[in-house]
Amino acid sequence: MFSIHGEWKIEVRGNVVVQWFSGTWNEEAIIAYVKEFRAKASPLKGSPWAIVSSFEDWELGVPAIDKHIEEHCQWFKDNGCSKDCHIYTKSAAKEMQLERLIPHTDASYERQVFTNAKDASTWLASHGFLIDGLSINRIANK
Repeated sequence: MFSIHGEWKIEVRGNVVVQWFSGTWNEEAIIAYVKEFRAKASPLKGSPWAIVSSFEDWELGVPAIDKHIEEHCQWFKDNGCSKDCHIYTKSAAKEMQLERLIPHTDASYERQVFTNAKDASTWLASHGFLIDGLSINRIANK
């Protein structure tokens, strides 16, 4: 077993999970992150909820994380997540890994990518998930 490489913060604000990611991730990081995410998001199960994720400081992950991400995404979709937004400056490398692993929009789930927290919070609010852009940015800057 290796040390965790990668950092994250997860906060639940009402019916929105707000998270921030940093660094290059290994398998140990994704396993620990998923465990923490499920513990924090479990109270939201049974009603619609959303996720907003800042990937601005994230630097990709090793191939071993792929299967864990796919299982994680299926878990949150199965447990009520209906809206999901990612925030990051345009990056071919990030788009390639995230677009390949994260589910695409379907009948009960929609994902959007934004370059700033204000646009992400506006989109979420238009779907009944209230979180302001400043709250998103504060989590990333803690």
